[in-house]
Amino acid sequence: MALEIKTYIDNLFAYLDRFENSYEQFETEAFLQTYNGIIAVFQALRQQRNEAIEVDQYFLSKIRQNPLTSSDLRQLTVQVLITFFESEADTDGQSAQAYGHVRGLRPVKQDIPFFENHLVPLLFADGGLNNNFRLRKFLVDEIARYMNKFGRKLQPNLSPEDFQALSDPLKILELARRRRELGEQLIADRDSLEFHLQRIEFFNKLGARNRLLDQFLREWDYIKTTDFWAKVKTAVGELGGKIRGAFSSFGYLRLILTQRNPAYLLYGVVIVLFIFLAIYVPLAWQDHTNDKLHEFQERANTLQSSGK
Repeated sequence: MALEIKTYIDNLFAYLDRFENSYEQFETEAFLQTYNGIIAVFQALRQQRNEAIEVDQYFLSKIRQNPLTSSDLRQLTVQVLITFFESEADTDGQSAQAYGHVRGLRPVKQDIPFFENHLVPLLFADGGLNNNFRLRKFLVDEIARYMNKFGRKLQPNLSPEDFQALSDPLKILELARRRRELGEQLIADRDSLEFHLQRIEFFNKLGARNRLLDQFLREWDYIKTTDFWAKVKTAVGELGGKIRGAFSSFGYLRLILTQRNPAYLLYGVVIVLFIFLAIYVPLAWQDHTNDKLHEFQERANTLQSSGK
């Protein structure tokens, strides 16, 4: 196993070099598969202590070849991966030299405060990770997975006020933690924090602050995308229902017209409807005319060809 995982480690650090020196040749999915191939054997190394020590030494030799600050991807990948290695594979302190090295480079030594206050902001920095959203999403999920497994317990009943007090990057991390722990359909649970935040359109406001935040929220379907014509169709449908209701009874129509505000509202709605029709009908007629003209031209060309 040690020989196989060493090959994976070589490939991982080769991808980091490529990310830094020739990004156009960097393969995101291959990098992520390599990372997952390494981390998948950490549990097995708990029982295979000699191999765990050997892998630890190999990690350390690769890490020392370049400064972690060579790129944000190198720092994020190495810090997260080696912290997982120490937490999952090291049972006796004999395979923690790589972890001790990267921990010594941190401004904050504790894992969770370092992740929250340094790695997560690094993930959300402008232009971070070459604006590679796939990498950002994966690393947010990895940090969320680590915190759920080894960090403080998740608060399922987190209040909207406590959530809104978090920084924007930590809001995304908290949502990612909740999705991993509580399921991906929280937005449909009427008792959930997510349902409440969507109902008050908090996610729309959060996404409007920053394109990256918007990407995460749309990826999770916390912001729904509705095109313009779908909105028009819905509005016209609602308008038609109200007009049909108003005209269904002459007595009811006379009653609402005697009330000033509803009357103004009805007049305004009718005016908007006629404006819409004044724009839509000519455009539709023009499309119809163009179709007929095109049809006529094709027919004329066909007759001309047959005449020859």
